[in-house]
Formats: sequence, structure tokens, C-alpha cells
Amino acid sequence: MTATPAFLAHQFASTIDRRDWPALRALLADDCRVEMAHDGRTFGADEWVAFNDDYPGRWSFVAEDIVVADGRAVLRARVFDEEALFHVASFLTVADGLITQIVEVWADGHASATEG
Repeated sequence: MTATPAFLAHQFASTIDRRDWPALRALLADDCRVEMAHDGRTFGADEWVAFNDDYPGRWSFVAEDIVVADGRAVLRARVFDEEALFHVASFLTVADGLITQIVEVWADGHASATEG
């Protein structure tokens, strides 16, 4: 059975929060392209997983909303540590049970939102 966009979006959030980089990589097609729309950076699958692995600190990644339509999923998440909060929207394109494209848009959050 091929993984659905909804399943992949949930797994995407879960693997990032657990910092399970091999499991995250397994969700990505070999030719997956990742674009950070807010700053123009682009990555291949392996580069993007390494970027996440190398990112300093221990961040929590909490999925707040997932919307699925026509082979795509949009995941809205809250990303935070003890000192900072960000919001991210990850637009995932899926084909043959793997994520083939990710477009992420990051925004700063309010410090009080980390509570609760």
C-alpha cells in the first residue's frame, strides 16, 4: 500500500520532532527538492536532512494543522525551544508514496505562545 499525503505529513512532523533523521530521509524521494521560500535557499533530500541534523539546539516541532488535497499536504506547525518560537507552513508534494517536493515558509512567533 502506498503512503498517502496525510500519512506522510503526520510522519514528517513526527520524525522531525523526534529528530529521527534516517526516518525523515526515508519519507523523501531521492530527487526531492526543498525550497525555503522565506530566504530562497534550496536543498536536495540529503542536504536538507543534514541541515536539520546539524541545526543547533533541541527544538520541538508540533503539528497544528494538516490539510490534504490532490496529492499534496500542507502542514502548519509550531517550532520552539526554551527561548524562541517560530511558525512554519510546509507544503508537501507526494508521488508514489514519497515526498517529492517541500516548500517551507517560516515566520517568527510570540514568546508567550511557547507556553501551554
